[in-house]
Amino acid sequence: MEYLAKYGAAIELTNVEKPVVEPPVTWTPPRNGWFKINVDGAIFSKQKNVGIGVLIRDEWGRVEAAMSKKIKAPLGSMEVEAKALEVGLMLARDVGLQEVALEGDSLSLISALYGTAPPPASVEPIVMGVWDLCREFRRIAFSHVRRQGNKPAHLLAKHASCVADYICWIEEEPCCIEQALIHDVMSFSSI
Repeated sequence: MEYLAKYGAAIELTNVEKPVVEPPVTWTPPRNGWFKINVDGAIFSKQKNVGIGVLIRDEWGRVEAAMSKKIKAPLGSMEVEAKALEVGLMLARDVGLQEVALEGDSLSLISALYGTAPPPASVEPIVMGVWDLCREFRRIAFSHVRRQGNKPAHLLAKHASCVADYICWIEEEPCCIEQALIHDVMSFSSI
């Protein structure tokens, strides 16, 4: 009986599923010739403002343009994420890009842009405005990234608390995201 109990315990231990360790979530480059627009928002409750971060990179991870923009309005998280999508496309248009992948960490908004889910009612007009902006590009794609893979855009959104209106960098790496950019490039080059 004792051996049978030990055998049963050993069988139970071998049938235990090991925890699945997911690979780290990292930024992935766009297709060749395309540019990826990563966007994010941040809420500054005490200031009753929000911040938007936009980072546009090529397939090598080089910065084409970046922006930290403050909006002086007490928007909610969904509203600031939707505005970030809009501002990101406007920056890409103003820089003259034609083939872009718009990426954010709000699954519900990216699903709405894909047309697989209706946009949340609070941001439906903004989503419709984003669709209008999409017509100004030759080719456009949408993708969702987890928050961990969107860190530089998030840092730019947080940096907006320090600016009066907005600050824009063209073909220059903002110093506030240098470490996050190095991490991204190291992560995708090792894949």
